[in-house]
Amino acid sequence: MQALQVPRRSIILGISAVTIFVVLYRFFGDLPVEYYRNYGPAETFTPVQTNNDRPQPGYFKAQPEWDWDVPAYSKGWQGYARPPRNRDIVVLTASDGGGHNSQIPNVLERTLDDRERYCQRHGYTNLWLNTSRYDIGEAHRTWSKIPAVAEAFYLYPSAEWVWLIDTDIIIMNPEYDLVRQILAPDAIKKGIMRDTPILDGQLKKNPTNISTPKDYRVEDIDILITQDHISVNTGSTFFRRTAFTRMLLEMMTDYTLLMGQDHAGAEQDAIKHLMLEHPLVRSHVGVYPQRKFNAYVQGSDIMGYRDGDLLVHFAGCWTGGKCQQWFEEFWGKRGHKDRWRPEKEPLPPNDPAFMRR
Repeated sequence: MQALQVPRRSIILGISAVTIFVVLYRFFGDLPVEYYRNYGPAETFTPVQTNNDRPQPGYFKAQPEWDWDVPAYSKGWQGYARPPRNRDIVVLTASDGGGHNSQIPNVLERTLDDRERYCQRHGYTNLWLNTSRYDIGEAHRTWSKIPAVAEAFYLYPSAEWVWLIDTDIIIMNPEYDLVRQILAPDAIKKGIMRDTPILDGQLKKNPTNISTPKDYRVEDIDILITQDHISVNTGSTFFRRTAFTRMLLEMMTDYTLLMGQDHAGAEQDAIKHLMLEHPLVRSHVGVYPQRKFNAYVQGSDIMGYRDGDLLVHFAGCWTGGKCQQWFEEFWGKRGHKDRWRPEKEPLPPNDPAFMRR
């Protein structure tokens, strides 16, 4: 009987080992191949701790984060497009909490909490960088958003896209998928506007006679931006981790030519100037319709917020002293499902108003 117990014990141990292996493979062996294909050795596995209170000791371009890494696949002028993973999208709020937005009570704390909930829902990374830390000389404080973009790429080596959004923006549609709607190559190819005038003031009064390219290579699109009825607006802008993006940020912050000059629109004027003057820049900047990710409080169906839009931007609210009023109105409508601000419905052909058009 003793001789028969040894094989039985071995068989039981063998079956147990196979069972454990099957269970482990069941739960951990079905990772999609895209995970390994997209994996980068610089990927972070622990949360990055950011000190948002300690001022930097010198000019921002001398800081280590300005020398952020660019992977081999995105170096050079020929880009490389692929759908980013949600965890490789950084939602960046670059602000010191002051400015016109201070008219809105606790605006920074409220918007950061709202963006954290949005990021947790989709797996994005929420990041706030205190722009008062950067030494930008005598330039206007809004220029400090540019070194914040560079630092975001530095802090998150695996990040492929950084979405820079101003503090005076509320995310209205928490279900909105950034990859599917905006960042995937198919979305870019379908959504960007071709042969569209680049504005420098009202088109009728000040035509530039310069338009976005008729034909784009989606692989080359590294910046996604919108423009209102006057010019481009950087309040909501996407930057892709490429060599071109790094060069563009350096060009925008050229102190002698741009950053140190008296530009009323600060960093907006810088990117507008580069788009108007350089065809190469135009080929790397995709312009989306404004409401895609930068709808304003007021405006037509092209400009103003409507039901289902991703966000609302309170640009210029201080001119009428309505920042707090508008903010609270829209804050209470986040994620709304009711009919609130619909687009104008097309008139039926038998409508008298239609007949008069």
